[in-house]
Amino acid sequence: MSNPPQTVTCGRRAADVFRMMLQTTAFAAARSRAHGPTAALWHAVELHRPPAEVDSACELTVCGSLARVTPEQPWPLQAPDVCPACAALAR
Repeated sequence: MSNPPQTVTCGRRAADVFRMMLQTTAFAAARSRAHGPTAALWHAVELHRPPAEVDSACELTVCGSLARVTPEQPWPLQAPDVCPACAALAR
């Protein structure tokens, strides 16, 4: 006969508010390459690290394509060739 598993319980205490982190969402502009009949578009990339660390790197965009980040370009861009999916998702 085996003993039932013991549960681990901590003493009564408030939620771990001191371990919570504040996460802000920042976006950078990225330019995709023209591929066949598809034109190059501006995309949004969600940043999880400082923009200096993604300088001209290829990143996965909000819409799921790959594009080269251009940190000096602000997002949202006021350009005619902006990816409509990124524009809608990165509001």
